[in-house]
Amino acid sequence: MPKLTLWMQMSLDGYAEGPDHAFDWPVVGPKLQRSFIDELRHADAFVYGRRVYQMMASVWPAVEASSDAPPEAVEFARIWLPMPKFVFSRTLGDADWNTTVVRQDVVASITELVARSRHGVVAFGGPTFASTLMRLGLVDEYQLFIHPVVLGGGTPLFGGVHGRRRLQLVSSRCYDDAVVAIRYATRPPSAA
Repeated sequence: MPKLTLWMQMSLDGYAEGPDHAFDWPVVGPKLQRSFIDELRHADAFVYGRRVYQMMASVWPAVEASSDAPPEAVEFARIWLPMPKFVFSRTLGDADWNTTVVRQDVVASITELVARSRHGVVAFGGPTFASTLMRLGLVDEYQLFIHPVVLGGGTPLFGGVHGRRRLQLVSSRCYDDAVVAIRYATRPPSAA
């Protein structure tokens, strides 16, 4: 069943970005990077908030032309460039790289994207966009990567969520003796 998976990097103390929006702390070793490539290649679309999209768009289009880019980075760039991307923003003008800027209703737009997908849609947030998706009840699954760093401040991943929410553990795994990946479903799987 197609779903929206929120794919987030998180510090051990629960932050999705450090002070001043710092994002220089994730540890992505070769096994974790391979996992990203193997899983994300099957998505039907990526969705973003403006800030994370602009960060991704400033990196991935240039990777393949770089003579010192690691092979895994080139492989991910080859997934990222043609992937249909949707950026939810009221302020972003145009976007390149197979990207559509969406200014309309987040709920209707995400619901339609997921319904049209075969394998599902992956959302990469900044914490503000992630919080919006969570608050609106659009997240079917969390794919959290907990990094071995305590930031001591910044923007918490679950800071905008109010009220208790029960989740169901789908899987957990450690990569490169550093990062713990945890996948949670927000709804119990339906009976087939």
